[in-house]
Amino acid sequence: MSATFEQVFVHPSQFPDQVYQDYLASFSGKQINHKFHYDSVKQSQKWLKIHQEYSPSRTNLDCVDAYEKCFQKTAETLDEFSTLQLIGLGSGGGTKDSLLLSYLSNQRRELIYYPLDVSLSLAIISAQKARSSFPELSVQPIVCDLLHADDLMLQIQKRDDQQRRIITFFGMIPNFYPQQIFPILNNFLTEGDLLLLSGNLAPGSDYVQGIEKILPQYDNELTKDWLITVLEDVGVNRENGDIKFGIKDDEENPSLKRVNANFELHNDVSFKLDEQLIEWKSGDKIGLFFSYRYTTAKLQEILSSYGINILNYWEAANQEEGVYLCQKGK
Repeated sequence: MSATFEQVFVHPSQFPDQVYQDYLASFSGKQINHKFHYDSVKQSQKWLKIHQEYSPSRTNLDCVDAYEKCFQKTAETLDEFSTLQLIGLGSGGGTKDSLLLSYLSNQRRELIYYPLDVSLSLAIISAQKARSSFPELSVQPIVCDLLHADDLMLQIQKRDDQQRRIITFFGMIPNFYPQQIFPILNNFLTEGDLLLLSGNLAPGSDYVQGIEKILPQYDNELTKDWLITVLEDVGVNRENGDIKFGIKDDEENPSLKRVNANFELHNDVSFKLDEQLIEWKSGDKIGLFFSYRYTTAKLQEILSSYGINILNYWEAANQEEGVYLCQKGK
């Protein structure tokens, strides 16, 4: 049986030295960088299981319909263009990007797909999923940390003004501080580029009550098992503390809130990473994870401040997820 090779580009932001410095900073600063929850194959598989069990895009047909309507509108918007680049930022398992590709793909069009993820495992899964459905598709997976990749789009050049670029950012904005991720998205976009993103929303008319309603999607054993993995790898386990979930205000914009998960220590723990001694005390709270919940109005306000216009949007009937078709204006 012949072997099949996967060519993957790795951005310097995910070179081993940089990754290890980020890893040390996570533990010494008592705030785990989210990328270390997807680092290993084991963690990626655990995350995929949670996504399958709790994500509205998997469990709610109305939510799936919202994505399909967005993708249909996107295809209509791009009908005249013969060359397209699809850049999947945080491609995850690649399911949504592959569905979008089914709307964009046709015989008279050249289509290039760049699945990009901080996880090598997930970048390859996305690439293989797309390639299995579209064997003739040009696919180039990239491993990259968005927070340290200002030069990334220079590596993915548009061939000419007749080529259109679609950037997807599905399920990602909740896991970044707004003041970090929206400037980065803005830097990735040039005039005319389409941005397709999804946001986890707080359902109902009362923002805080809406967030309280969806807490069980986070506060469950599957999620706790996934989040504790990064601590177990350094010798800290469940006997040393508890994972506690709550709602916290954004530091710069208190009207915006997030679901927060901390590991609260029952006892002192210490461990070595290379030659660095990490010492945590009983009562310390280790930031494991957070997830912002938006409303369409809050997203619209933030995006417009960067000159990014929402052309159309679709919310699931339960108002727990929204899908947005955006474009960078002049």
